[in-house]
Amino acid sequence: MCRRPEVIAKVRSWKLTDQPVATLGEFLALVGHRVEPSRQSDELLGRLVGLARSDPMAARIVLQRILPGLLAIVKAEQERNPRINAFDILIGEAWISIARYRIDIRPTDIAARILHDARHRAFTNGRRRRVIEEVSCDAETLNEIVVLATTVPFDDLIGVLGEAKRRGLEPAAVDTVCALLKHGTAVKVAAAQQLTTRTVRYRRDHAVGRIRRLVAA
Repeated sequence: MCRRPEVIAKVRSWKLTDQPVATLGEFLALVGHRVEPSRQSDELLGRLVGLARSDPMAARIVLQRILPGLLAIVKAEQERNPRINAFDILIGEAWISIARYRIDIRPTDIAARILHDARHRAFTNGRRRRVIEEVSCDAETLNEIVVLATTVPFDDLIGVLGEAKRRGLEPAAVDTVCALLKHGTAVKVAAAQQLTTRTVRYRRDHAVGRIRRLVAA
């Protein structure tokens, strides 16, 4: 791509920089590729991501910009599970994350956020699905949140709760989740809070339903 005149001509046609860039490598450096990121590079990357929603060339350049981060994720995930082809899985999800990124909602730390989205889509969601499919969940005895919290990294759970809270999750629902994580089962929460087990289970199911709707939205 760096040797193709039509590529640099296309980049210049976007008029994202004050002065026309001489090479694609120069443009990549301006958006933070293998250099220390800055506010200016983040803003330029944001404009490029805005184009990437409808321009495959822009999306391909964004992909090149985040490639070092993608390779770091691949290394970690491949060590976690040698049976998968982590690179193939992650690249596909990275492309989707770039194309769907909402710059109007998340205008800063763009490269890091795209990397997080791609990793989450490629690996965390997959592990969640396997947990749900492989565990026979008895609603009377098994707490879904505790299963997820002990099967995927805890920070992923916190991220889901944080996103739900930003989208309007009620404090009471957050308190319910925290109590379940602390005590482990609805029965133990009921004993600690002097409630009926049925009440705790109702609150649990309500909280999980709200989180699912809010985050999915």
